[in-house]
Order: sequence, then C-alpha cells, then structure tokens
Amino acid sequence: MNAKSLDDDFFIKNAIACWLYHFPEHKWVPIYADLVKRDFIAAPEPTPRPARKARSPSKTTNKKTVDGAK
Repeated sequence: MNAKSLDDDFFIKNAIACWLYHFPEHKWVPIYADLVKRDFIAAPEPTPRPARKARSPSKTTNKKTVDGAK
C-alpha cells in the first residue's frame, strides 16, 4: 500500500480484502476480487467558473444624436 493518507477508499478496500481472506470459498469471491481493484472515491466535482461582471455601457457608444442628425 502506498504511503497516502487513510481515506474512505482505503477502508472500503480493506474491508473487502478482509472479507476475501475470511471467506475464500464463497461464490461471490470473483465479484469481490474485482471490487477490491476499483477506486470508490468519485472524482471531485469541477468547480464552477467565477461569475463575470456585467459590462457597463461604453461612454463612446450608444450616444444619442443631437438635433436629430444622423
């Protein structure tokens, strides 16, 4: 086992390995042998992007025309 911290995945795999050790002749051994190889901790959810500020209208655009000229 690696020197990583003891997390939920470690305890789940340890429990399965203990079960396999104590019940080597059980009919579920192939299923549990596959489970002990699987990672149980789901990938962390992606963090959402921070919200962007709404742009205020530019002072140079959207000017109203003076005297109705185009």
